[in-house]
Parts: sequence; structure tokens; C-alpha cells
Amino acid sequence: MKNSAFFPLFVDISEKKIVVIGGGAIATRRVKTLLSFEPQIVVVAPEVTGELEELEKEEKITIFHRKYQREDIYDAWMVLAATNDPELNNGIYSVAKCLGALVNVASNQGKCDFHFPGVIRKDPYVIGINGSGKDHKGTAELRKQIEAMVNNAICIGSRESRLAVIQSEMVMEYLKKECPQKEIRLLTMKTTGDKILDRTLDKVGGKGLFVKELDKALLERRSDLSVHSLKDMPMEVPEELPIVAFSKREDPRDVLVLPEGADNLDLSKPIGCSSQRRILQLQQMYPEATFKSIRGNVLTRLNKLDGGEYSGLILAAAGLKRLGLEERISRYYEPKEVIPAAGQGILAVQGRQGEDYSYMEHFADREGTIAALCERAFVRYLDGGCSSPVAAHAVIEGDEIFLRGLYYQESTGKHKIGTMRGSVKDPETLGVNLAKKLVWEVGKNE
Repeated sequence: MKNSAFFPLFVDISEKKIVVIGGGAIATRRVKTLLSFEPQIVVVAPEVTGELEELEKEEKITIFHRKYQREDIYDAWMVLAATNDPELNNGIYSVAKCLGALVNVASNQGKCDFHFPGVIRKDPYVIGINGSGKDHKGTAELRKQIEAMVNNAICIGSRESRLAVIQSEMVMEYLKKECPQKEIRLLTMKTTGDKILDRTLDKVGGKGLFVKELDKALLERRSDLSVHSLKDMPMEVPEELPIVAFSKREDPRDVLVLPEGADNLDLSKPIGCSSQRRILQLQQMYPEATFKSIRGNVLTRLNKLDGGEYSGLILAAAGLKRLGLEERISRYYEPKEVIPAAGQGILAVQGRQGEDYSYMEHFADREGTIAALCERAFVRYLDGGCSSPVAAHAVIEGDEIFLRGLYYQESTGKHKIGTMRGSVKDPETLGVNLAKKLVWEVGKNE
């Protein structure tokens, strides 16, 4: 008699070819479960769900939009038969067994080399739950209980740089006081933006390169929160990964940092600056200066400066202060001189849609939130990002917001700075209205 219990075997499926025949709800669930383990997934079906189409657009899976052919599984390591035709599923099973591939038939438990477990991921743990195909309700309930036990910890995702870790530790300290019954852990990772240092961001994909890996960890439930410098976040945030809190703002200004021991800018050397926003404004102040791109974390940039490569660096005051390097600041640029990047000095805490983040309520700062919403609405309307030198800075004055913004028209090279006031009750409308005004003013002068 065949053993009714299946042995739990944890297998590395990364890079292995898995062919899914069928494009309905069952196929979609199984593809989504498998994806976070990084196999090569091929779906074969005349019609597929919208979710599978999105995954194809994101180049996470390959889809053949046609009927199944036996050649589709000749080189497959695993085959999932998930069509609504039991006879076809049985035929797929027979071919897969002859080929020596692992096979699972959704419509026939007796023709399964393995069962799909309920999966719980909480870095570094992977937990699989299986009821031998007999008690789906009980299995689901057990999964909820185990997930609740595992979720007694809150894991924060962060970039690896010292500044990013310090900023994440600020959130961790808050959580330790707010949620003393929970274990607070940190998960660090190197993002694509941290790895590509030989080109400016506009040449390699923009600010999204700094959040891609952190977003993935959230979606795979390896982390519960991500902490970002708001100025480094794309203007469009995935609906499934909302920003759940904006921090109190640190000093939003840009600053000049000179080499150790220097008192003045030596304009025979370039100023280290990769931001087109900063360069556009600083050229008005230093018409004889040249600017040279510089990438890397703050400490790396300071080492290059002190090594004699640059006459000075332009950095954000907030980062230097959080690193305890305020003494390196030689000059502050007031927002009326150099308008900061939208969100500069504010931390953004990102979570997953549909989860309860009420424990972040006391971390969120009212003025930081108003300023963030206003500034990001301004830049979003202008479709601004890393390659576009737009800027915005909002100050809360009682019941009013004073917003200063910079618009740059790439087709002509013209730019315009303007200000506007509005109510704290509707910060995003103020941001959009100032953006519209500046676009109109630049356009009428063409």
C-alpha cells in the first residue's frame, strides 16, 4: 500500500526549468509560489490570467500562448499539469514520467510525485506545510497559526551602506519601544544601484535601482518593512508596496564639503556631484566651476575627496548628520539658493498592502508627511526622476504650506523657479498647481 504521507524534502530549484501547462487560477497560484525560489518557469496555455500576463511583461516567466505540445516538456525538470481537461492532464503525466521529470497533476492526487505545500518565508527560514491532500481547511488553519508564531518578529530590509543601516536602526529603536514583545531584526542587502558605480543613475535605470531588491524581499515576505531615504525612491510606488510612514525631517539642505584641511574651493579641480538638479543650480553660483560625477556611499565619496580627486563635494546635510560627520560640512546652501530634492531629509517606511501597520502610527510625523506628499506630487506631475533636474521644498507654516519648486524643460534647456502657498489639508493639490504654473510660464516664453 502506497504511503499516504509525503516526505518533506527541501530542494534547490534555482535555474531549473519548470513547465506549467495551463493558465488558470491554480496555475497562477503555483507559479507565484515557485517564483520567489528563482526557477526558469515556462507556461503553456492558449489563455492565461492577467497576473500571469503581468509576470510575462516583467520578464519573470515565459509564456507560449498556444495549446500544449509534448515537445514542451522534453527538457523540463518539473512539470505541472493544471488544465481543466483531466484527460489532457493524464496524458501530460504519462509523457513526463517517461522523460523522468517530476510531475504534479492538479486534477488527480494519485498522479503526483509531490504535493504543493503551503509556504511561509521569513528570512532565513522556509517552512512548508502539507496535509497529504486530505485536509485543505485544516492545513490552511495550521499555516495561519505557524505564520502568527513566526511573525512575532519584525524584519526590516535595508541597503548595506553605513548610512542606510543607521537610518534603519532609527526605525528599529522606535519599534523596540513600541512593540517590546516582538523581536526586531535587520536584513541588509546590496541593491543594483549600489553595485553599478561607473555610470550615472540616468544611464542605468534611475532611482528604482536602489529599491528593487528591497521590494522583492517584501513581496517574498523575507522582510516586513523597508526603510528608504525618500529622495532615493521612485515617484511611482507599487500599489502592493505602499509607504506606511514618513519620518520627521532631518535638515533638508544641500551642503559643500571640502577636503580635510582646505578652506576654499580649488576650482582647478572638479566639484564632485552626480545630480543634474544640483549642477543646474550651482552653475549659477560657480560659473567657472566644472562638475564631475561621483558615485558610491558617503564614506567612499569622502575618501575620494580627501585623496585629491575633487575640489569639493555636494552632499545632503541629513546624511552627514546621521553619520555623525557634521563637522565635515563647510557651507550650507539655503533652499532659496539650491532647492533640495523632493523628500530630502525624510525617511520613508514601506510595507505590504493589506497588512496592519498601526504600530508605525507614532513614528509617522505630521509635518514630514505633508511636505513629502506636496513635494512628490510636484515632481510626479512633471514626470521627474534621476535624469530630470526638478526640485521641490515645502515648509509648513501654521495652516499653510510654502512650496518652492524648480521645473526644467528638457527639450529647450529652459528652467523656471517659482513659489506658491496652499492649505496643509491638501498638500498634493498644491504640488500639482505649482507644477502646472511653472510649465505654463516656461511654455509661454518659447
